[in-house]
Amino acid sequence: MKRVPAIRSILLLAALFVSFSFVSCGNSGGQKVLRVGTNAEYPPFEYKSADGKQFLGIDMDIAREIAAKLGYKLEIDDVQFDSLIPSLMAGKFDMAMAAITITPDRQKQVDFSVPYYTSNQAILVKSDSTLQISSLDDLAKLKVGCQNGTTGQIYMDDNLVKPGKMKADNLIKFPTNIEAIAALNNGTIDALIIDDPVAAGYQKMQPVKKAFVITTDENYGIAFPKGSKLEDKVNGILKNLMASDTFNEILHKQDSVNLK
Repeated sequence: MKRVPAIRSILLLAALFVSFSFVSCGNSGGQKVLRVGTNAEYPPFEYKSADGKQFLGIDMDIAREIAAKLGYKLEIDDVQFDSLIPSLMAGKFDMAMAAITITPDRQKQVDFSVPYYTSNQAILVKSDSTLQISSLDDLAKLKVGCQNGTTGQIYMDDNLVKPGKMKADNLIKFPTNIEAIAALNNGTIDALIIDDPVAAGYQKMQPVKKAFVITTDENYGIAFPKGSKLEDKVNGILKNLMASDTFNEILHKQDSVNLK
C-alpha cells in the first residue's frame, strides 16, 4: 500500500514531462502570429470577397506584406469600427487597419505608424438623386448618415451640429457602413458622409454617387497598442514598401477590381 503514492508520483511526473515536451515543440516550431483587427466595410481598403471567405483591399494587402516581412502568420479579425481601438487597447489585436485616420484624440489612446495614405470626406447620395450640394450650409438642411466613431461623424458634429447649424437628430449615426448605405438607398437619409476613396469604392457596389467632397486632408495610419514592440519594425517595413513598386501595384490593383 505504501508503494502506491510513489507509483502515482512517477506516473504524474512522466505525464508532465510528456506534456512539457509537446508544449516545447509547439513553441519552438510554431510560427508567430500577427493579429490584425479591421472593419471590412471600407472598399477599396478592406472588404470581403463575394463568398465572404477572404479579406481583400489595400489595407489587407499591406498587412500581408508586413506579415511576410516579419515572418509571421497573418490572422484578421473583422469587428465594428468603433470597437477597433478599445479592442486594440485591451490587447485583442497586435495592430488595427481600417482606413483609420490619425487624430490627436486617437493618439491619446493608441500609437500610429507613419502615414501611408491621405484622404478627404465625401458626400454620397442615391444615383438618381437631384440634390445639389455645394456647401456645408446645403448639408445642414438634410438628413445625413454617418458611421459611428468615424472622422465623418466627428466632422459633422464639430462643424454643423455643435455650432447649431444642423439639428442634432438630422445627423443619423449607424453602427456599420452597410446599414448606412441601406438607409441611403431606402430613403431614410438624404446623404451619407464617408471617406472619399471609400465613396468611390461604394460607387462600384451600390446605386450611389458622390455629390460633394470636403477637403480634410486626413492621414491614414496603422494603429498599435501604446508601447508596442512591433511599431518600429512595422514602420521600417512600411517605409520600404511605400518606396517600392509593390506599393503602387497594391494601390492601382483596386482601380480595375469590380467590387460588385
